[in-house]
Amino acid sequence: MDLDNIIEGCKKGNPKAQKALYDMFSQKLFGVCLRYCRCREDAQDVFQDSFVKVFNSMDKYKPFGSFEAWLRKIFINQALNFYRYDKSFSHISTDDIDIPSEVINNDSFYDEFSSKMILDSIQELPNRQRIIFNMIEIEGNSYDEVASFLEVSKECVRSQNFKAKQKLKTLLTDRIT
Repeated sequence: MDLDNIIEGCKKGNPKAQKALYDMFSQKLFGVCLRYCRCREDAQDVFQDSFVKVFNSMDKYKPFGSFEAWLRKIFINQALNFYRYDKSFSHISTDDIDIPSEVINNDSFYDEFSSKMILDSIQELPNRQRIIFNMIEIEGNSYDEVASFLEVSKECVRSQNFKAKQKLKTLLTDRIT
């Protein structure tokens, strides 16, 4: 079954097509949930809720872009909604607004760590830092896009992303010492 047939089958509520879609994308999309959620249990909740939403929203998919991108957007939005009402996320601090406009990315720093170590460390970040870090560093959104989506200032987003990078480096360094 190719992807177009799977999509059409899912739109008709065909259980075999739904299973095929699940099998095709579940591993990658669960990885998205793990990056955005604090723990595996939260990720499993978001993952399950996201697939329910996908199957209930299949008629809204229009084949103008990547189907996988459409799926990822649903999963990311579900993860963000999971934390939206968390008080620590809704009140973002502006303490470090004087961060230089370009924060140096030292990608070689991460080379010595396994993917699991990095993921575990990302999950330990505070909610607002983890979400902003994922949206900018992993998903590739701009500061303006994230600020608009989260309804906060661009400076707050920059500050929280900077703090997330610093905390992540500390967490990873502590894991190897």
